[in-house]
Amino acid sequence: MEGNISVCTNVLTDREYLGITIPFMLSTMTQPLMGAVNTAVMGQLPDPKYIAAVALGAILFNNIYWFFGFLRVSTSGYAAQALGSGSREEGLLAFLRPLFIAVIVSCSCIILQKPILTAYLSLVAPASDVAELCSAYYEILIWGAPLVLFNYVSLGWLMGQTKVRASVFMQVSSNVLNMILSVLFVFVLHFDIEGVAWATLLSQLYGAAAGCWLMYLYGNFDYKNFDYKTVIEPEELTKILLVNTNLMIRTACLLTVNNIIAAAGAALGTVVLAANAVLFQLKDIMSFLVDGMANGASVFSGRALGQKNRALFWQILKMTYKWLFVLVFLLMLGFTFGSTFLINCFTDLEEVAVLAETYKYYVLIYPLIAGIGLALYGMFTGATYTVPIRNMMLIALAVFWPVERLLVPLLGNDGLWISFLIFVGIQSLILFYSLRKLGEKIYKIK
Repeated sequence: MEGNISVCTNVLTDREYLGITIPFMLSTMTQPLMGAVNTAVMGQLPDPKYIAAVALGAILFNNIYWFFGFLRVSTSGYAAQALGSGSREEGLLAFLRPLFIAVIVSCSCIILQKPILTAYLSLVAPASDVAELCSAYYEILIWGAPLVLFNYVSLGWLMGQTKVRASVFMQVSSNVLNMILSVLFVFVLHFDIEGVAWATLLSQLYGAAAGCWLMYLYGNFDYKNFDYKTVIEPEELTKILLVNTNLMIRTACLLTVNNIIAAAGAALGTVVLAANAVLFQLKDIMSFLVDGMANGASVFSGRALGQKNRALFWQILKMTYKWLFVLVFLLMLGFTFGSTFLINCFTDLEEVAVLAETYKYYVLIYPLIAGIGLALYGMFTGATYTVPIRNMMLIALAVFWPVERLLVPLLGNDGLWISFLIFVGIQSLILFYSLRKLGEKIYKIK
């Protein structure tokens, strides 16, 4: 089996754990690198309006796609449980049910594309030249919605089934293609912001094609004799929708915070918005690395539930804590010595770079505060136990909103970053104290 993990594993070794989590970390990190390259490419153009427009466009598509990111997360959890139970039929259902939802969602995005853009620009209210560039970026990329959501489902299934090489290939190759095309279209063909958008759309098309091929190669499904009525079986669909609704609420809260941060940054000026865009790209690289570890923990957690193996679950938790500590230390060490170089890679605009240097210390402590919450998120999603995740985000948002309203007028951009760190810190605390409930879910199957 790919990933070298036996379905009947009772003792989890460091080698087995890292054999799954490190490839997931490296492949997941390429996702923010795609946005990072877009930001860096725009940062080399002679006006900060380009980097600001791409930043707002990226947030808008995060609003759209992250909101339905449950398609990847829940598919991974259900696919891992199907692998643990050894059921091929459940493995196919773990792919087809979220694919059914993805088709409906992506069609809705295409139909509602104009109202979505209008509402977003009204909310953020950027300068008119930034809004015009952001619209051009959006009007090209919105047609990638069906491709992106299909990629979520196929990637989630491959990850849940521990098809490590396949999932890494799918993510890395499509994101590397996006980086190459972005540089080609902007610096060689001079398409400016439209070039970045077309580069991303073409890479999404490639990713969907790769996903189709990999699902055919690794799925090993009996499509001819499968009862497709079971895909829309009301009781099972209801269970999936309940799990996914909690994840949607979590994402809605996260996107609300991102929108508040974007609006607050825009209100503080285009240069502040651009500097924050650079810093959030660096923050995203850190968070996606930890999220890659969470993806590995999710696969093992789902496997433990599918096998009804309580001992394996607690081994996974202890190992996640151990390697999370190592990762956080390395991230903070690397950022301490490399932050100036990284900021200058994103922009050669002196005023943006100087301002980013001023606030970079908030990014430095980000993994220390947010790491536990990001890693434990994978443990909960692998077991498809999402109630604590929903509650965590609702509480964190309820605290963030008044704190941000209070601190930004008093401290400006410092207040915005402090509010954000409080937001992620609350998530870590709540998921840590919710572990007992997750353990009870595992206990019940033994």
